[in-house]
Amino acid sequence: MKDVYLKDMEIQWNDHLHMRDQTWKTLQYTILLFLGVVGLEIKEGTDQNVLLIGKLAILITSILGLLVAFHHRNRQSLKFDLIKLYEEKLELTPLIKPILDEYDKGFFSKVNTSTYIVVAQFGLLIVALAMLADHFS
Repeated sequence: MKDVYLKDMEIQWNDHLHMRDQTWKTLQYTILLFLGVVGLEIKEGTDQNVLLIGKLAILITSILGLLVAFHHRNRQSLKFDLIKLYEEKLELTPLIKPILDEYDKGFFSKVNTSTYIVVAQFGLLIVALAMLADHFS
């Protein structure tokens, strides 16, 4: 049975890493789209309809990126629960727990990659709303 736990733990870790990569990519795409629209705004003579479509695209992309980030946060929590269970079944907890307990101290243990990505996507959503508000003023 230990082989089954080890194999599934490996699968859970790989899936976690894959999800984190996807979440980073959604943020990168939102940022690239934002930079492209800012470039179009700087360029003189850009059609206002093109700018409006670009700003709407940033808004939609940031909303979808935020949804992806929240979904992946929830799934990663499930995966970490499974990994923790497998660590217990494999009797790794006595080895790992002291290290994790030491890490879990302080402010910086509360900040993680998924939190950063959620905040960044939300920030881009706010900026997209401001850009749209400015477009119509």
